[in-house]
Amino acid sequence: AVGRPAEDVARLMPRVFNLCGAAHARASRQALGLPPDAAGSAGLARQERLRDHALALFADLPSLLGHAPDRAALRGLAGAGDEAAPMLRHHVLGRDIDLANGTPGELARWLAAAPSPVAALLAHIRATVDPAWGRAELPLPVPADIAAALEASAPAAPRETTVADAWRAAPLLNDLHASEGASLFLRTLARLLDLIGCLSAEACDLPETLPAAGEGIGLARAARGLLAHRARVVAGIVTDYRVLSPSAWNLAPGGLLASMLAALPMNHRTPMLARLVISCVNPCVKVTLRLDAREDAHA
Repeated sequence: AVGRPAEDVARLMPRVFNLCGAAHARASRQALGLPPDAAGSAGLARQERLRDHALALFADLPSLLGHAPDRAALRGLAGAGDEAAPMLRHHVLGRDIDLANGTPGELARWLAAAPSPVAALLAHIRATVDPAWGRAELPLPVPADIAAALEASAPAAPRETTVADAWRAAPLLNDLHASEGASLFLRTLARLLDLIGCLSAEACDLPETLPAAGEGIGLARAARGLLAHRARVVAGIVTDYRVLSPSAWNLAPGGLLASMLAALPMNHRTPMLARLVISCVNPCVKVTLRLDAREDAHA
């Protein structure tokens, strides 16, 4: 990026970071002091979040837990436009229910009825995964944390940022958090809430709670959490550029992934639970698991 015109860098960043390219485009343009992309990066960012959660909830997690993939949901999300959102929402939830604003009692009744494949999947997790297993929580990064981490190119203190950030204030997650903390069930449910929210363009950005960005810093909400870019521009030419992904926080030493893995029991279910942890953290890099069976070790 250094030595290139700001507009060139804005076009380059989503190509370099193409896993969440639209989110990177939004953060980059903000950091560079450029106006939002009129080509629709907001809609593309929404599609990125939908795709990421759909693969986890309708394909990867069902396979992990012995359920059949929800191919109908995958096909519908892949090929339908906004006009099909109500039908897809009903297929995913199986009934007319506002989960985010519901109560734990309403959630329990929805899980017991299991009116859709994803409801059955979450009911399985609820019934078989102890809330204490993999439970860990770190503070969210505040603007000072973000600025310091961008300056150092690495987090200076343990922080977490995941899809659950934007949904912490939702009544259902707030009630669950008060009773069981940041459990694996709660974090998986947050992925479903984000998917449901992103089915419609109007609702997708409603839970946004981005920190106030400083000068030259651009922030965007990606499927994995908070994404930050920092640019310094002199006479239209970039003189310094930094990128801080959600995984930079979550995979740091002593970070969220390590803390959640350390909170798992060591038994025959550990490999499955460790993969569930990885789905909740949702790193943007390859993760290899190795199980150390020593009594004093963790996954």
